[in-house]
Amino acid sequence: MRWILHVDMNSYFASVEQQKNPALRGKPVGVGGKPGTRSVIAAASREAKQRGVKTAMSSWDAIRICPELIIVPPDYETYQAWSETMFGILETLSPSVEIFSIDEAFVELHSIPTGEEGIVAIMAAVTHIKAMLRKHLGEVMTASIGIAHGKRLAKLAGEWQKPNGCVALLGDDEGETVNQFQTAGALAFRRGDLYQQTPIAMLAGIGPRHERKLHAHGIRTLADLATQTLDQLKPIVFPYDKELYLIAQGIDTAPVIPYWAAKPEQSIGHQYTLPADLPVVDLPATLNYLVEKVGRRMRRQGFVAHGIAVYLRLSDRSGWGSHMSTSQQLESDHDLYTATWALIEQAINTPGSGLSAGTHIRMPSVTAIKLARRQQATLTLLPSEQRTLRLTKAMDAIRDKFGNRSISSGLSVATQLYAVPDGRRKRFEPRLLLD
Repeated sequence: MRWILHVDMNSYFASVEQQKNPALRGKPVGVGGKPGTRSVIAAASREAKQRGVKTAMSSWDAIRICPELIIVPPDYETYQAWSETMFGILETLSPSVEIFSIDEAFVELHSIPTGEEGIVAIMAAVTHIKAMLRKHLGEVMTASIGIAHGKRLAKLAGEWQKPNGCVALLGDDEGETVNQFQTAGALAFRRGDLYQQTPIAMLAGIGPRHERKLHAHGIRTLADLATQTLDQLKPIVFPYDKELYLIAQGIDTAPVIPYWAAKPEQSIGHQYTLPADLPVVDLPATLNYLVEKVGRRMRRQGFVAHGIAVYLRLSDRSGWGSHMSTSQQLESDHDLYTATWALIEQAINTPGSGLSAGTHIRMPSVTAIKLARRQQATLTLLPSEQRTLRLTKAMDAIRDKFGNRSISSGLSVATQLYAVPDGRRKRFEPRLLLD
């Protein structure tokens, strides 16, 4: 029988800030940009959440709801470094650790005995995780842990007790196991009992659009979902009908995929919501900064690109996008930027493209596509291209040693952007294991 733990750090970014700065403890803290800019709250402390502050809320709204809110700027390099420590802790328990986001992961426990002895082993793993987080990250850093036979069910279980919770979700025929978990100190439910009180939106992957569709058909809880046949769900949530049907029946077979077994990335991209809308003609500095981030990640992972994709969200929330492919390998920041701007320039010069030099942009995005391993790529032969690549790699080395903003190209040096997490659901490097 599979046993999966879902480990979710509580109020992660804000908790890191409170751990770093004891003066912030016990106070409502939001991580984000200042009010008056187009910034949102990337994370809120427990105290801020209790006052109504929510993640992704605008900073202005957060201050209006909670005037005493302390907003601190994000420190994503620290957040990623501490995440690496957390993932290292989990790897001391199992080689099967799948990174779901910067602050949460799935762990598949192996060789768990049956019966009460197995429950003791699982709870020992939970206790170990919580103790090691406290030891290596600090007393403010806690995690909620869900226990189940599948990934999505484990994540659902963990949502029911925050912060610092431990919840087990079992099958309807596992009443004795539920009692054993409760005796061991965990909150435990049979699936049917939990589904009765679980709003449909609590299930991972159900966004506002699908929630509205399901509500329109009288499906408001997971218990309601469990009464639906596959044929009934298909016209409502296709192509996710089979997936939701199986979860509703408690069937959760998705494998835990550790970082070393994951498929290689097919694309690498970055986007940025501008503090104020800019006309296309004023985008080069921002685009170059995004290209530098894309290129650095690409080179660090040993890729070259054979295509580039650009997406621009306009002021009216509509969008423009284009992409190109090339037999040439794109590796240096200069090559990536040249391809990016060529796509935009072509659209500016094409009547009816929907883009002009004066079109105001809210959010630009740049993505390197058609990736290939560098050792499998054709080597650059032109001396000028070799010099450009050597220069780019030298800048990478300086950034590795002194930080992302220690050196920039002349085009992007004036940009003032917050570093944002790239959102990869995969393992951060370098690998760290703890005793």
